[in-house]
Amino acid sequence: MNDQELIPRKVWWGLEAKSYTRIAQELPSPDEKSRKWSAIYAVYHLNFDDRFPGDSYYDFLENAQGSRYVAIEFTIPKLTFEINDGVDDRDVTITYSQTMDTEEEINDFLTHKGVDLQLFTPPWRCDYPL
Repeated sequence: MNDQELIPRKVWWGLEAKSYTRIAQELPSPDEKSRKWSAIYAVYHLNFDDRFPGDSYYDFLENAQGSRYVAIEFTIPKLTFEINDGVDDRDVTITYSQTMDTEEEINDFLTHKGVDLQLFTPPWRCDYPL
């Protein structure tokens, strides 16, 4: 892992310290009609047991219960942002959703997928929609 690029320490520690529950980056989109993101969620920060009635998480988070992290890549049509007030599950096309338990697993998986780990940032810095 020493020769491998890592998620910037400040960003990773913010995720670990619960400053935010996810980190993300916008990726080049496969077409001009959609936008694409990659994100890592710290699933263990989420409270699945003590929620308000009716509160729910996206399905990929519900399915990741019991794991420390989930990495996800998805696209959303640009039209969704133009005509809707928010993003619904139906608007999201997931490319992959992979659960993992260590930073090393995350680094290896995302590097293999061609994601530049150095570009991860807090969600508000990359217009992250979820």
